[in-house]
Amino acid sequence: MSEDYDEDMEKELHEMSQEIGERVKEIAESIHPMRVALAGVVLVMLLGALVSTWYWVIPRDDVEIEVMYLQRNGHIVLAELVNDGSREITDVTLTVEFVDAEKTVLDSLQVTFDSIPSHTSISGDKMEMEILGYSVWEEYTIQIEIIWTNFKGEENKEQFIHIVADNITEQFHNDCEEVTWFF
Repeated sequence: MSEDYDEDMEKELHEMSQEIGERVKEIAESIHPMRVALAGVVLVMLLGALVSTWYWVIPRDDVEIEVMYLQRNGHIVLAELVNDGSREITDVTLTVEFVDAEKTVLDSLQVTFDSIPSHTSISGDKMEMEILGYSVWEEYTIQIEIIWTNFKGEENKEQFIHIVADNITEQFHNDCEEVTWFF
């Protein structure tokens, strides 16, 4: 009796698997490859919309400072200020100082902006320093300070210190930690 039961179960499972196989085959025949490709394109578009919503729409401020140090016949410091947030920032003051080991400021620059629109970077002649007449074999420090007001009206202040000594070229990328979200 046990053998008959096992055979009956085997037959039922075989018939059931045949039915499932036929249904899968019918579904596969009814789905055109173009529909699958179209569904993939729609999915990619939805993911793109999600990413662009975060980047362009959701209110946030994200301030970055990029500094390039070059050692030539002296020292060259190039600064770039980036508002990578989705809202403008206002009352921006950026100060960059080139300091020797005795804490003497050898050169500095200070720029102010009433506002910086979202997704904007600023660089140029007024954000460059050329320090001549000082040894390239000494240790120096680049001190950076930025103050700005975010879209909520809150004042933010960040400071960064970078030591340059044996570096012929060096790039410093500072994301200010004060990222403010609307939430």
